Parts: sequence; C-alpha cells; structure tokens
Amino acid sequence: MNKLTQYQTQIYDKLLPELGKTKPYKEVYRLSLLYRQNKEIEKNIVLLEKFRTIINNSLYFHLKTKEEFYDLDKFKDIYKTLLEEFILDNIDADENDFVQKYINSQQEIIEKKFNYFIEIDGYESLELIQFVEKDFFEEFIRSSKKKIEFLNSLSIVKEGSLGIKYDNPYPEYFQSYGYELYKEFTSTINKQIVLAEMSFLVDKLRKDGLMNKDKSLSNIFKFMIEEFDTNFGTATKFKSDYSTDKHLQLYKMIKKRYDIIPS
Repeated sequence: MNKLTQYQTQIYDKLLPELGKTKPYKEVYRLSLLYRQNKEIEKNIVLLEKFRTIINNSLYFHLKTKEEFYDLDKFKDIYKTLLEEFILDNIDADENDFVQKYINSQQEIIEKKFNYFIEIDGYESLELIQFVEKDFFEEFIRSSKKKIEFLNSLSIVKEGSLGIKYDNPYPEYFQSYGYELYKEFTSTINKQIVLAEMSFLVDKLRKDGLMNKDKSLSNIFKFMIEEFDTNFGTATKFKSDYSTDKHLQLYKMIKKRYDIIPS
C-alpha cells in the first residue's frame, strides 16, 4: 500500500467488497466496470492483484448460479426443468440433443476452454476467465466429470436411423459400446490401485475393436489418469503380465449384453 499514490489508493478502496450481502452478478459487474473505468488497475501490480483476488471470489459464486456450473445434486433435482426449457427453446430437439449439448459444455469446463464475457454499459465487454487463479476450475472439473457420468447413465443406447448408437463422450478413444462396457466393468472394482484391472480391460477392449488401436498404450494410460482420475499407483505404464482368468468372466458377461445385431 505504501507504493500507491493517493489516486491509486482511492481505486484500491473502491475495489474492496461492498458492506453487506451482495448478489454475485452485481459484484462481478461492479468490479468489471471499475476495471474498464480505471486503467491504473491494469498497470499497477498491487491494484491488479487485488482485483484478481476479489474477482475470483465473486466470479466463483456467480458461475455457480449458471446451469453449466450446477453441482451434481442440484443438476439432478432440476434436470427435468432444464430439459423442458431446452425443448421449448429448440422445437425440433429431443432429450438426446439436450444431453449432448450439456456434455459438450462440461467438456469445455474440463478442458478449461470456457470463456465468460460480461457486457458493460458504455464500455467494451470484459472476458473474466483471464483473471482466475490456476486452481479455479478444479472443483468445477470434478463436478463436470460426475455430471457426464450421470448423463451417460440415463440411457445405454439410442435408436438411430442407422441402427444402434451408443453414448460415447470420448470417440477418439472408445468405439461402439466400448465406453459403456468400460463404465460397467470399472463400477465393479472395489480397490484403490487398479493397474492390473485396467491393463486387462484396455487389452480386451483393443482386441475386441472397442477401443481405438491408433492410440498408443502410453497415450491411453495418460488419458485415463487425466479424464477418470484412475489410480495406477507408482506405475508409469500398463502391466503386460496380469491374471486374465480373474476378470474374463465378468468382462464376457457385460459384453454379452451389448452384442446385439440391429434388425
């Protein structure tokens, strides 16, 4: 604070949160307007860091009011309402369209590709994600992954004009019903470190044409850690030696339910 001029100190004081309870959007708008009105905020490191700190907190609570950022429990509670509103706004759409649109929005959050612009009267709009801290999205990412799992569990297959189409949010890695089989198989595992189980599963999925063979094993290994938080312990690659008999019966039982030839 000692390094601030009197004018900069006045701006600093204006950045401080207003007394009393304030709606998140109102606070986000107030801070964004101050940023556009006062070039000193962008130029001075003390002012900029204070702005970042306060906007992170306000933006976090504001985003939680937006449907893309609802936590899983709230999303489940109002799922039907969101679906009805989506269909009303998109006459030719159905539930599958809503599910795919929402999954896409969650993928943007997971991949940190989400942008949020706020319109400011009389000034250029301001993109606020540029100011967030490194770990800002971590909670939202965990929530997005859970919501994708929930959406994929609503319906195993969809009937399409070309036969059966399976839900698959990761087409670069899984093929046909591979992702569905993966979900069911992994839901039966009750242990923390799953190196042997995943080594078996990936090998079988690749051999059965249910996982993209163009993706290297090291690429799949990294993908499972980043997308599914798979715990491989201290291992850096899949095992080449594992017990096939231990998991084969379960794998075949699940796979049998999907081995349907469309009429």
